[in-house]
Amino acid sequence: MPKQQKPIQTVWPIHAASWDKKKLDKILKSIAGARVLVIGDVGVDRYTIGLVERISPEAPVPIVWVQEEKLKLGLAANVADNIKALGGVPLLVGLVGKDRNAEDFRNLLKQSDIQISHLVVDASRRTVLKERIVSESQQLLRVDYENHIKIDQKIYTQVLKKIQTIMPDCDAVIVEDYAKGLLTKDFVEEIFFQARKYKKVVAVDPNLKTPLSFYQGATVLTPNTKEAEKLSGISITDEKSLMQAGTVLLKETLAQYIIITRGKEGMAVFAQDSHTVKWTPTYAREVYDVSGAGDTVIAVLALVLSMGASIEDAAILGNLAAGVEVSKRGTATVSPDEIRQALDFFSVMRV
Repeated sequence: MPKQQKPIQTVWPIHAASWDKKKLDKILKSIAGARVLVIGDVGVDRYTIGLVERISPEAPVPIVWVQEEKLKLGLAANVADNIKALGGVPLLVGLVGKDRNAEDFRNLLKQSDIQISHLVVDASRRTVLKERIVSESQQLLRVDYENHIKIDQKIYTQVLKKIQTIMPDCDAVIVEDYAKGLLTKDFVEEIFFQARKYKKVVAVDPNLKTPLSFYQGATVLTPNTKEAEKLSGISITDEKSLMQAGTVLLKETLAQYIIITRGKEGMAVFAQDSHTVKWTPTYAREVYDVSGAGDTVIAVLALVLSMGASIEDAAILGNLAAGVEVSKRGTATVSPDEIRQALDFFSVMRV
């Protein structure tokens, strides 16, 4: 039975005036070369960009005159890309099919200098592809190519062998749950068993469709507000309901920390055996696109916590990184220098 979580009674803000800039800069330097095992569903994001000048005579839909196509790393691979940009070494484990999308996916990984040797091929499945049709920065349609068949046990055995080989020598583990079929309860339990065996930090990006019991054993969970509401069963409308939701998530997952990412309202940091929730405001100069911010946050958290830093310092750096990411269009990565620039800027602002 989970032990009784102490009621959370107060919110303690973490403002820039309290930052130790030298320590935060030292932490940023320390993450260079850190090896992070990233496990989860992977895929390709394709952006088909064009102009709309007329409506189809066949149906009341726009005709898109295609001008450009872009391919990007998607799902857990975007997290791996963030780790690489931050100076870490991502070790990406995931499933791909035996198709053109798999070829494109490998090429994208090579372009980002991310190892492809830890991927497992399942010829019975298609490589996940998410295609977005865009005109004048407006998404008109998204088409998903996914799998709805159970993964064979032989494939799971191959994936677990990859994980068992990497685990002893990695510094942290990230589990990205997109509910695409890879992360079953038994599989996640085995990941956590291996992580405990080698005393690794485990950061989990949960899925609102997945029961909380799947995540027992994580170091930190990073739900957004919508996910926190769904997983806790509590509608977050004010400070009181936020604290209630965080308490439930801590109790049900036994995670050391819960960080609820709240968009423009910043982050709420919950810890086991603490009656205080730490809160850090948003640090963004401009907001163009919030997609991908969660991937940036979990990448920073895993890297920073693996170096033995506090959850408060990890949250500060994660929040600064997210502020940089949302200032860019589309899913993007963030460098340590960009985080330092944000650190300098907001330290002067002392917000």
